[in-house]
Amino acid sequence: MKPHILKLTVLSAACIAGTLFAQSPAEPPAPGVQYYGVIELGSKGIKPIVVQPGGKDAKGEQLLAKFVKKYDPVNKNPYDGEMAKNVAAEVLRIRELMQKEYNIPQERVFIVESSGIPEKVKTTLLNNLPDGTPIDFMDVARECRLVFRGIVPPRRMGLNQVVVLDIGSGNSKGAYLTKNVAPFEFEIFSVPLGTALLAKKVNDKRKPGEAFLAMALGVAAEQVLPSLQSQARTKPGMQNCSRVYLAGGLPYVMTTLLHPERIGVKDKEDPTGKKDSDWTELSPEDISSFYARATTNPMELLHQDLNTIKGITAENRPKADKEIANASKIFNQDEITAGAILLRTFMDEMRVDGNKKIFFSRAALYAWPQGYVTEKLAEK
Repeated sequence: MKPHILKLTVLSAACIAGTLFAQSPAEPPAPGVQYYGVIELGSKGIKPIVVQPGGKDAKGEQLLAKFVKKYDPVNKNPYDGEMAKNVAAEVLRIRELMQKEYNIPQERVFIVESSGIPEKVKTTLLNNLPDGTPIDFMDVARECRLVFRGIVPPRRMGLNQVVVLDIGSGNSKGAYLTKNVAPFEFEIFSVPLGTALLAKKVNDKRKPGEAFLAMALGVAAEQVLPSLQSQARTKPGMQNCSRVYLAGGLPYVMTTLLHPERIGVKDKEDPTGKKDSDWTELSPEDISSFYARATTNPMELLHQDLNTIKGITAENRPKADKEIANASKIFNQDEITAGAILLRTFMDEMRVDGNKKIFFSRAALYAWPQGYVTEKLAEK
């Protein structure tokens, strides 16, 4: 896919509303290493990461790019109107920061919009970056493929093993393998509604005094359910896979709010004992609990007291506090209700019950940008 060229006026960093808080590097810059940056623009904000090439395997295939550093997400939304200027300024600032910290040439910092960005917003953002600044647009199939490859371990790359479901803000989508030897092949399923877009569609439609929940259920029944039912009939892997891996903003918020005690738990397979686990196992009961709380008292769900939750260690408490604070700012009450409806609708139509394993992968938050660089390197 060829990058588009953006046109515009450069804004100073002083115009930026909000601040980007950088985390400490996962590892310091190494002499001679070629680093790459990806600035992901999603429907709900900006997620920047730095990676380095992963090398090649014995067959000469390009390995997944290695994660080096992530910057805290910047929740800037929407991208249209005056906010587009602020988003553009923030993108330029992040790019400059990456270049400074990791000595990355400008041509190795990729600005990529996720598949959930509405077309009209893409057009507006195009007019708010300097002449010659390239931007790439992710489509649904490519994004699904990269998320799958980024989070599914090699030992799970079998037929009917894993289906990935990614519920974003602008759309909802997923993938499973139909050919599990290189070159891999995937079946993709999707609906053009995500957590924030469904909430917006409902609020644009409802009149004063009308209940959000009832109308959201109606919109989902009319615009989501028929498509899912049709796709499930022709794409059996949606129901036949034994494991469901969740990705996207809504599953991140759900898992963080339901299980803050699992934040910062160490990866049992990491020989150093230092790496936090990317995985949280969930149950159908977790999905039901989240749905009930999000549709009856979303405010309480978004502002829970960690002192009442068991299992949070003193060591992990700062991490849990930070994650809860971040998750609570991503969606408003209507959006989290809409997201719960979407998730339950997918779970029902995918026949997810106690016989299937459900996992959320924190690695999925940055999976496709890593895969994006990997594909760029393979093309070279």
